[in-house]
Amino acid sequence: MSPESRAAHEILAMLEATYQPTHRFVPAHPRSFRHLDQRWYDRAARTLEQRGFKRLGDLEDRTITEAGGVLSPAMIRTLRSSDGAVAVSLYHARIRSFPLRALFWVLRQLPGTIIDCETECTDGSFVVTSTAPASTGALEMPALISSRFLPKGTTVESAVAQHEARITAHLAHRPGVTARRVTTSEELIAMQNRLNALKSAYRGEIGGVTRDELDRLAPAWARGVAGDVHAAIEVEQWRRAS
Repeated sequence: MSPESRAAHEILAMLEATYQPTHRFVPAHPRSFRHLDQRWYDRAARTLEQRGFKRLGDLEDRTITEAGGVLSPAMIRTLRSSDGAVAVSLYHARIRSFPLRALFWVLRQLPGTIIDCETECTDGSFVVTSTAPASTGALEMPALISSRFLPKGTTVESAVAQHEARITAHLAHRPGVTARRVTTSEELIAMQNRLNALKSAYRGEIGGVTRDELDRLAPAWARGVAGDVHAAIEVEQWRRAS
Protein backbone atom coordinates (compact mmCIF):
# COMPACT_ATOMS: atom_id res chain seq x y z
CA MET A 1 0.00 0.00 0.00
CA SER A 2 1.41 3.42 -0.99
CA PRO A 3 1.88 6.12 1.68
CA GLU A 4 -1.03 8.07 0.16
CA SER A 5 -3.29 5.00 0.20
CA ARG A 6 -2.31 4.16 3.77
CA ALA A 7 -2.99 7.75 4.87
CA ALA A 8 -6.34 7.70 3.04
CA HIS A 9 -7.33 4.44 4.73
CA GLU A 10 -6.46 5.78 8.16
CA ILE A 11 -8.09 9.21 7.61
CA LEU A 12 -11.32 7.45 6.65
CA ALA A 13 -11.08 5.18 9.70
CA MET A 14 -10.58 8.19 11.95
CA LEU A 15 -13.45 10.12 10.31
CA GLU A 16 -15.79 7.15 10.53
CA ALA A 17 -15.07 6.84 14.26
CA THR A 18 -15.17 10.55 14.98
CA TYR A 19 -18.49 11.02 13.22
CA GLN A 20 -20.35 8.13 14.78
CA PRO A 21 -23.68 9.42 16.15
CA THR A 22 -23.08 7.71 19.50
CA HIS A 23 -19.71 7.21 21.14
CA ARG A 24 -18.91 4.74 23.91
CA PHE A 25 -17.33 6.52 26.87
CA VAL A 26 -15.86 4.54 29.76
CA PRO A 27 -14.23 5.62 33.05
CA ALA A 28 -10.48 6.15 32.80
CA HIS A 29 -7.66 6.19 35.35
CA PRO A 30 -4.47 8.24 34.86
CA ARG A 31 -2.32 5.18 35.66
CA SER A 32 -3.43 3.63 32.35
CA PHE A 33 -2.32 6.69 30.35
CA ARG A 34 1.28 7.22 31.37
CA HIS A 35 2.17 8.00 27.72
CA LEU A 36 0.25 11.28 28.05
CA ASP A 37 1.28 14.58 29.68
CA GLN A 38 -0.23 14.06 33.12
CA ARG A 39 1.32 17.25 34.49
CA TRP A 40 -0.54 19.26 31.86
CA TYR A 41 -3.83 17.58 32.81
CA ASP A 42 -3.26 18.43 36.47
CA ARG A 43 -2.22 22.04 35.83
CA ALA A 44 -5.11 22.77 33.47
CA ALA A 45 -7.70 21.16 35.77
CA ARG A 46 -6.32 23.00 38.80
CA THR A 47 -6.53 26.31 36.93
CA LEU A 48 -10.18 25.65 36.07
CA GLU A 49 -11.01 24.57 39.61
CA GLN A 50 -9.58 27.88 40.87
CA ARG A 51 -12.15 29.55 38.58
CA GLY A 52 -14.99 27.62 40.21
CA PHE A 53 -15.16 24.65 37.82
CA LYS A 54 -16.12 21.25 39.23
CA ARG A 55 -14.43 18.06 38.09
CA LEU A 56 -16.81 15.47 36.65
CA GLY A 57 -14.33 12.66 36.06
CA ASP A 58 -11.85 11.11 33.64
CA LEU A 59 -13.16 9.27 30.58
CA GLU A 60 -11.90 7.39 27.54
CA ASP A 61 -13.73 7.51 24.21
CA ARG A 62 -13.45 3.85 23.22
CA THR A 63 -15.11 4.54 19.85
CA ILE A 64 -12.10 6.68 18.91
CA THR A 65 -9.52 4.40 20.54
CA GLU A 66 -10.76 1.37 18.61
CA ALA A 67 -10.79 3.14 15.23
CA GLY A 68 -8.18 1.02 13.52
CA GLY A 69 -5.42 1.94 15.94
CA VAL A 70 -5.01 5.40 14.38
CA LEU A 71 -4.82 7.29 17.68
CA SER A 72 -3.17 6.29 20.92
CA PRO A 73 -5.64 5.84 23.80
CA ALA A 74 -6.44 9.25 25.26
CA MET A 75 -7.81 10.20 28.65
CA ILE A 76 -10.41 12.99 28.70
CA ARG A 77 -10.57 15.01 31.91
CA THR A 78 -14.01 16.62 32.16
CA LEU A 79 -15.13 19.61 34.18
CA ARG A 80 -18.11 21.95 34.28
CA SER A 81 -18.49 25.60 35.21
CA SER A 82 -20.09 26.49 38.54
CA ASP A 83 -23.43 27.17 36.80
CA GLY A 84 -23.13 24.13 34.51
CA ALA A 85 -23.36 26.21 31.31
CA VAL A 86 -19.82 25.35 30.13
CA ALA A 87 -18.40 21.83 29.82
CA VAL A 88 -14.64 21.55 29.36
CA SER A 89 -12.79 18.48 28.11
CA LEU A 90 -9.00 18.30 28.45
CA TYR A 91 -7.16 15.67 26.45
CA HIS A 92 -3.78 14.86 24.95
CA ALA A 93 -4.17 13.48 21.41
CA ARG A 94 -1.33 11.46 19.88
CA ILE A 95 -1.38 9.85 16.45
CA ARG A 96 -0.13 6.27 16.68
CA SER A 97 0.12 5.54 12.95
CA PHE A 98 3.47 6.60 11.47
CA PRO A 99 2.16 7.31 7.91
CA LEU A 100 -0.63 9.49 9.24
CA ARG A 101 1.67 11.17 11.76
CA ALA A 102 4.11 11.95 8.94
CA LEU A 103 1.31 13.38 6.78
CA PHE A 104 0.01 15.62 9.56
CA TRP A 105 3.59 16.72 10.30
CA VAL A 106 3.98 17.76 6.65
CA LEU A 107 0.66 19.60 6.86
CA ARG A 108 1.74 21.18 10.19
CA GLN A 109 -1.38 19.81 11.86
CA LEU A 110 -0.05 17.44 14.51
CA PRO A 111 -2.34 17.39 17.56
CA GLY A 112 -1.17 17.68 21.14
CA THR A 113 -2.79 18.89 24.35
CA ILE A 114 -6.29 20.16 23.57
CA ILE A 115 -8.92 22.19 25.40
CA ASP A 116 -12.55 21.80 24.26
CA CYS A 117 -15.21 24.16 25.67
CA GLU A 118 -18.80 23.25 24.78
CA THR A 119 -22.23 24.68 25.53
CA GLU A 120 -25.57 23.27 24.37
CA CYS A 121 -28.52 25.64 24.04
CA THR A 122 -32.24 24.99 24.48
CA ASP A 123 -32.90 25.46 20.74
CA GLY A 124 -30.59 22.53 19.91
CA SER A 125 -27.65 24.70 18.87
CA PHE A 126 -24.11 24.36 20.23
CA VAL A 127 -21.23 26.75 20.87
CA VAL A 128 -17.84 25.04 20.64
CA THR A 129 -14.46 26.67 21.29
CA SER A 130 -11.38 24.48 20.88
CA THR A 131 -7.60 24.51 20.67
CA ALA A 132 -7.66 21.45 18.38
CA PRO A 133 -5.43 21.75 15.29
CA ALA A 134 -6.63 23.88 12.37
CA SER A 135 -7.21 20.62 10.50
CA THR A 136 -10.31 20.14 12.66
CA GLY A 137 -11.51 23.61 11.77
CA ALA A 138 -11.00 22.85 8.09
CA LEU A 139 -13.87 20.38 8.30
CA GLU A 140 -17.25 22.04 7.79
CA MET A 141 -19.89 21.90 10.51
CA PRO A 142 -23.70 21.98 10.35
CA ALA A 143 -25.43 25.32 10.90
CA LEU A 144 -26.50 24.40 14.44
CA ILE A 145 -22.86 24.20 15.58
CA SER A 146 -21.03 27.50 16.02
CA SER A 147 -17.36 26.56 16.32
CA ARG A 148 -14.13 28.48 16.68
CA PHE A 149 -10.62 27.03 16.74
CA LEU A 150 -8.01 28.91 18.73
CA PRO A 151 -4.26 28.97 18.11
CA LYS A 152 -2.08 26.26 19.58
CA GLY A 153 -0.73 27.42 22.92
CA THR A 154 -3.88 29.28 23.97
CA THR A 155 -4.13 29.06 27.75
CA VAL A 156 -7.05 27.40 29.45
CA GLU A 157 -8.02 30.74 31.02
CA SER A 158 -8.12 32.42 27.61
CA ALA A 159 -10.02 29.53 25.98
CA VAL A 160 -12.74 29.66 28.64
CA ALA A 161 -12.96 33.47 28.56
CA GLN A 162 -13.34 33.48 24.77
CA HIS A 163 -15.92 30.72 24.96
CA GLU A 164 -17.98 32.60 27.54
CA ALA A 165 -17.93 35.71 25.33
CA ARG A 166 -19.08 33.63 22.38
CA ILE A 167 -22.00 32.20 24.41
CA THR A 168 -23.14 35.75 25.22
CA ALA A 169 -22.97 36.73 21.55
CA HIS A 170 -24.69 33.52 20.44
CA LEU A 171 -27.62 33.96 22.83
CA ALA A 172 -27.99 37.67 22.03
CA HIS A 173 -29.40 36.68 18.62
CA ARG A 174 -31.75 34.05 20.05
CA PRO A 175 -34.43 35.60 22.29
CA GLY A 176 -35.77 33.14 24.84
CA VAL A 177 -32.95 30.64 24.27
CA THR A 178 -30.71 29.74 27.21
CA ALA A 179 -27.74 27.47 27.88
CA ARG A 180 -28.56 23.96 29.04
CA ARG A 181 -26.91 22.99 32.31
CA VAL A 182 -24.55 20.05 32.77
CA THR A 183 -24.11 18.82 36.34
CA THR A 184 -23.01 15.17 36.05
CA SER A 185 -20.72 13.03 33.94
CA GLU A 186 -23.76 11.22 32.53
CA GLU A 187 -25.32 14.51 31.43
CA LEU A 188 -22.05 15.54 29.79
CA ILE A 189 -21.85 12.26 27.84
CA ALA A 190 -25.47 12.64 26.71
CA MET A 191 -24.75 16.21 25.54
CA GLN A 192 -21.60 15.07 23.75
CA ASN A 193 -23.53 12.39 21.88
CA ARG A 194 -26.20 14.89 20.80
CA LEU A 195 -23.36 16.96 19.36
CA ASN A 196 -21.87 13.83 17.76
CA ALA A 197 -25.24 13.01 16.16
CA LEU A 198 -25.40 16.45 14.51
CA LYS A 199 -21.86 16.09 13.15
CA SER A 200 -22.49 12.55 11.93
CA ALA A 201 -25.67 13.47 10.06
CA TYR A 202 -23.95 16.38 8.33
CA ARG A 203 -20.86 14.37 7.40
CA GLY A 204 -23.14 11.73 5.88
CA GLU A 205 -24.83 14.38 3.74
CA ILE A 206 -21.58 15.61 2.19
CA GLY A 207 -20.02 12.14 1.86
CA GLY A 208 -16.91 11.99 4.00
CA VAL A 209 -14.13 14.54 3.52
CA THR A 210 -14.17 16.88 0.50
CA ARG A 211 -11.30 18.09 -1.64
CA ASP A 212 -12.01 21.68 -0.53
CA GLU A 213 -11.61 20.62 3.09
CA LEU A 214 -8.27 18.96 2.38
CA ASP A 215 -7.13 22.06 0.50
CA ARG A 216 -8.03 24.26 3.47
CA LEU A 217 -6.20 21.84 5.77
CA ALA A 218 -2.94 21.97 3.81
CA PRO A 219 -0.56 24.93 3.61
CA ALA A 220 -0.02 26.20 0.06
CA TRP A 221 3.26 24.36 -0.40
CA ALA A 222 1.66 21.03 0.54
CA ARG A 223 -1.41 21.20 -1.74
CA GLY A 224 0.05 18.49 -3.96
CA VAL A 225 0.21 16.15 -0.97
CA ALA A 226 -3.42 16.93 -0.11
CA GLY A 227 -4.44 16.27 -3.72
CA ASP A 228 -2.71 12.89 -3.76
CA VAL A 229 -4.31 11.90 -0.46
CA HIS A 230 -7.76 13.04 -1.58
CA ALA A 231 -7.44 11.01 -4.79
CA ALA A 232 -6.55 7.99 -2.67
CA ILE A 233 -9.52 8.72 -0.38
CA GLU A 234 -11.86 8.73 -3.39
CA VAL A 235 -10.47 5.39 -4.51
CA GLU A 236 -10.88 3.95 -1.02
CA GLN A 237 -14.46 5.28 -0.75
CA TRP A 238 -15.32 3.75 -4.14
CA ARG A 239 -13.77 0.43 -3.08
CA ARG A 240 -15.82 0.36 0.13
CA ALA A 241 -19.02 1.30 -1.70
CA SER A 242 -18.43 -1.53 -4.15
